[in-house]
Amino acid sequence: MAKKKPSALEALARLNDERAQLENRGAELKRAAALELGMIVLDAGGGAIGPAKLKELIARIVGTGTDASLQRLAASSDMLKSAGKLKGADAESSGAQHA
Repeated sequence: MAKKKPSALEALARLNDERAQLENRGAELKRAAALELGMIVLDAGGGAIGPAKLKELIARIVGTGTDASLQRLAASSDMLKSAGKLKGADAESSGAQHA
């Protein structure tokens, strides 16, 4: 005897069950990803940044683009280091003049 073809209602019910299972699995994976990212943030010292500032920081980085944001930070860091070296050199030269 030939198998009866499932009705459209049965197929729809099965599809809805599969969707619910996928949503549950997606929620589990989202929690696991959040835990991984949270550990990275804490390991990098991000615990000192409040949640609102951290959210804003990440939103801006994503909006600007990760590579562009990293380049800007590197350039700013280099600029600050150079400025610090200049200030140190100015203090040394002014100290030598006063001696």
